[in-house]
Amino acid sequence: MRNYIIKRFIYSIIIAWGILTVTFILLRVGPSSAVDRYILNFAAKGQNVESVKQAIEARYGLDKPLYEQYFLYMGNLLQGNWGWSLSTSMPVMDLIASHWIYSFQLILLATIFAIFVGVGLGIISAVKQNTKFDYTISVLSFIGISIPGFWLGLMLIMVFAVQFGVFKTYYDTSYPVWSLENLRQLILPVITLGTGELAGYVRYTRSSMLDNLRKEFVTTARAKGLPEHLVIGKHVLSNAVLPLVTIIMFDLGSVVFGGAYLTEIVFGIPGLGRVSFSAIFANDYPVVVAITLIGTFLVLIINLATDILYTYLDPRIRYD
Repeated sequence: MRNYIIKRFIYSIIIAWGILTVTFILLRVGPSSAVDRYILNFAAKGQNVESVKQAIEARYGLDKPLYEQYFLYMGNLLQGNWGWSLSTSMPVMDLIASHWIYSFQLILLATIFAIFVGVGLGIISAVKQNTKFDYTISVLSFIGISIPGFWLGLMLIMVFAVQFGVFKTYYDTSYPVWSLENLRQLILPVITLGTGELAGYVRYTRSSMLDNLRKEFVTTARAKGLPEHLVIGKHVLSNAVLPLVTIIMFDLGSVVFGGAYLTEIVFGIPGLGRVSFSAIFANDYPVVVAITLIGTFLVLIINLATDILYTYLDPRIRYD
């Protein structure tokens, strides 16, 4: 296992380097420049645009050839210097440090909500197969999978914030992060982000449970007179959980890179998704590259954690 982890860690570094390089190049060869937003302001004041552009590019090293910019950035990155945000005029590390907590709390709560509710409903639906409850949950799960997250978020805002006034129409950053007030205003974003995953977990859990309920070891356990809750909880669920781990961990990676970003934009949550979205339109290269690198490492770590978790859930799995 130790050799496998070391090998995967080396592969992760290579993959992260490749993604970082491609992102860096694509951003730098785009049709617009990071200094454009500054030029417009100085042009409105009647200053010489060309001289201003040269001064800004020289200050941030944008006047150098692309390969020099790349090696300079990689060298600074290895030294812990993630660059300077051009759109906010602050170090990238400070910008990330002040916004990551908003993304973390949203992803954490949405994941917990989706796992507990989705897996729980999936188990009950499988146990009560072909009943009204099973049919109702199946229909609702198909609807949940089909609904786009951003549309669901907008509908929740219109109904519960605009029409009924139960929640605010915006995210209030004045509340402490770990407070009941902040938890309350995260209800709609958590539902928005977690609904798609929840619906998927219902379907996967139900399918995996039904597959194991039909196997001979379940019949044997019941023939021995074991209580039904032990048959379901100890024998069936323990065997059905392995494919669920794969789906849950895969969804966690996709949430980090996609779903949370859109949810933050819809609800105005100042997390890394919204910061990255603003940085893309402002051509803020250091911020976009840094957040892309963070997301890449998170996905790679999640994949590695999934493989390690397999060996504990199923002792038959070994990585040689």
